[in-house]
Amino acid sequence: MQLKYISTALLSASAALAQSSGKPGYDCYPHCIASTVSNNSLSFGRHYAVLNLDLINGIVGGVENTTAGKAWIDSTANWIDAVHSQNPPPLSIFTRIYFSNSHKPEVGPDAPFAAVGGALGTAAQPETELYPAFNVHKKAGDVVLQKTRYYAGAGNALEQILSTQHIDTVVLSGIRTSGVILSTAYRLFDLDYKVYVIANNTIESPPNTPDINRNILEGILPKLPVDVITIEQAMAALERSGPAIY
Repeated sequence: MQLKYISTALLSASAALAQSSGKPGYDCYPHCIASTVSNNSLSFGRHYAVLNLDLINGIVGGVENTTAGKAWIDSTANWIDAVHSQNPPPLSIFTRIYFSNSHKPEVGPDAPFAAVGGALGTAAQPETELYPAFNVHKKAGDVVLQKTRYYAGAGNALEQILSTQHIDTVVLSGIRTSGVILSTAYRLFDLDYKVYVIANNTIESPPNTPDINRNILEGILPKLPVDVITIEQAMAALERSGPAIY
């Protein structure tokens, strides 16, 4: 119940800001990402899943002490908590990057991806664990999947779960925009899912390349088309969606 009040308060504050500025109340770091959705009655329907991608210590640690990173962490954590406050909550899926053992057989020293994910370790190592600001409610049915590539479904049961649960819409948050977000948006769009990316809930790591973030969110993804929305739009759509079937 308390989370419901927090969500309502956030929506009210966002609406007031949007009214005064004529735009959604997006935190601009350093550029306001334009939403691709003008529909004021946006809903995710009933068969939707929330994907929270690669929110692990080893990657989040690269942005946690920056202004943009702190805003991203707060926005993403508030979103995850608001999703959990729904009754019933929709399917939430988290991904972690880690390898089977210290030899990292999934990549090997000569694999191109080793230059990206090779610094990470096994499931037991702290850098591969989920960042503590992001709550997982396994009793509510949250799923945590291992992966070893950019795409959220690489080497795991993501596609099987989405298909089995008759999901038709996915809502993406995560780190990095040019990595897991872009790769996953492309793949799930190809598989005929309706894909939404929450602009406030994705960031580059390190966050000193805002042009990359902006070009992906305003140029590449809308071209597919994948819809890019603000956290205010996502929160409002969450209240209009469901009750979730899962």
